Amino acid sequence: MTALLELKNLKTHFKRKKVTIPAVDGVDLKIHKGETVALVGESGSGKSITSLSIMRLIPSPPGEIVDGEILFNGQDLARLSDNDMCKIRGNDISMIFQEPMTSLNPVLTIGEQIIEVLMYHQKLSKRAASLKAIEMLETVGFSRAKELIDDYPHRLSGGMRQRVMIAIAMSCNPKLLIADEPTTALDVTIQAQILDLMKELSKKYDTSILLITHDLGVVSEVADRVVVMYCGQVVEEASVDDLFEEPLHPYTIGLMGSIPSLEGDLDRLYSIEGTVPPPEHFPAGCRFSPRCPHAFDRCRNEAPVLREIGSRSVRCFLHDDKEATK
Repeated sequence: MTALLELKNLKTHFKRKKVTIPAVDGVDLKIHKGETVALVGESGSGKSITSLSIMRLIPSPPGEIVDGEILFNGQDLARLSDNDMCKIRGNDISMIFQEPMTSLNPVLTIGEQIIEVLMYHQKLSKRAASLKAIEMLETVGFSRAKELIDDYPHRLSGGMRQRVMIAIAMSCNPKLLIADEPTTALDVTIQAQILDLMKELSKKYDTSILLITHDLGVVSEVADRVVVMYCGQVVEEASVDDLFEEPLHPYTIGLMGSIPSLEGDLDRLYSIEGTVPPPEHFPAGCRFSPRCPHAFDRCRNEAPVLREIGSRSVRCFLHDDKEATK
C-alpha cells in the first residue's frame, strides 16, 4: 500500500554559534490513508520539530532541513517552493497546535479566522465561506454557531478554543491532520470530548492523523500505530496493540511503567532515571544508554540501527540475534 505521507531519513538541524544541533536525526515514518499514527516521547525528543518539518515551518535561520525526503502523495515537500508549499499547508495538510489561545488571532473574530482560510484555499466567496464556517462550527459541536462567529477567542474556554482550531483545520477537508499535543492544556473530561471529536471527524472525512503526544493514555484511545522517539531518532514502531502488550525498547518499557494504574498499591510511580540530554551533547553509541538499566559495553560505543522484527521495528542491541545468543 502506498503511504499518504512518508518521511525518509529526515534530518533537521539547528545552528547555534558554531555548534550543530541535530534535533531530528534520520527519522523514517509512514502514514497511510485513514490511519492515525501517534508520535510519542518526552519533551526534547524531537516530536514537534518533526511535525514542523513536515509543515515546512522550521525557522530558518537557525533551523534547516539538511537531508531526507518528506513525500506527500509522492511529492517531496522538502523540495517545494514557498509558494507551492503555501497551497498545501492548511489545505491538504492542516495542523492543530498545543495552545489554541496563542494560535488564534486575538484581534479577529472566530468567523473571520475560518472565512480567511476558506477564501484563500477553496476560493469561496465571502458569503459562501461564512455559511461553511457556520457549518464547520456546528460540526465540532457548537449549538449557537451563528452567534459564535462574531465572538473573539478570549471569550471562549480552552476546550471551546480547541474546537475552533479543529474547525479551522478541518474546514478544507485535509488529507492529513497533524495534532501537536491537542489536549495538553485541557481537563480530563474535555480531553475525552476532543479525542472523540477527532476520531469522529477523521472517519467522516477519511483524514489521516499524526498525533503528537507524551500521554500514552491518549495514544491507547485513538492510535492505530505508535512511533516512539528519543533524542531525535525513532527507537520503536509498532501497532498500538503490540506496543501495549509487549514493548521491546527499554525506553518504551520505561514509558509504559510510568503510566498510573488503578490496580496495585505502589507508593510512587516508576520513573526513568536521568533526563533527555540536550541535542548538542548526545552520548556516543546508543543515545539511551546512560539511562538504560540493561546497557552493556556495545551500547556505549556503537549506535544501534532501527531493525525490523516481524511487523514492528526497534533500535536496540537487546534484540540483535547475535547479541541475544550470548
